[in-house]
Amino acid sequence: MKYQRLHIRIPASGKVLLTLPREIRVQAEAINISAGGLCVSTSVDLIDDEEYHVEITTSDRGIVRFSGVPVYRHGENVGFQITDITSLNLEKIHQLVEDFQLTEEFIKHIDEHDIISEWFVDDAGDDLAVTFETGREDDGHPDDSK
Repeated sequence: MKYQRLHIRIPASGKVLLTLPREIRVQAEAINISAGGLCVSTSVDLIDDEEYHVEITTSDRGIVRFSGVPVYRHGENVGFQITDITSLNLEKIHQLVEDFQLTEEFIKHIDEHDIISEWFVDDAGDDLAVTFETGREDDGHPDDSK
């Protein structure tokens, strides 16, 4: 099965500063963001498995800070998984996502990136069964089969 994301990704723009504990700093540009991570563009080779302090400067929600590790690289694009984030910074990400969902651009984004299929997954990225049944035997309605 293909991996699906737990959190919706949205396009993001803004300067990103990546810092290692040894004060090595790397400048990058945000590509997309979700409550689970961030994708950036940078020409600098990043160290895999090192935890970076990440600072994203957004125009709408100010600076968002978290710790994260690189989980993939494709050319100059590097994906980070969030490993530690405060509730305030996570709320900023949720607000960025909600802001984007109120735009007409969001409808185009749904279609172009097939994000509907990414919403119904568990923490491991496995498909969740979606049903509108209550799962209760006695739901307060008469059983028509009797």
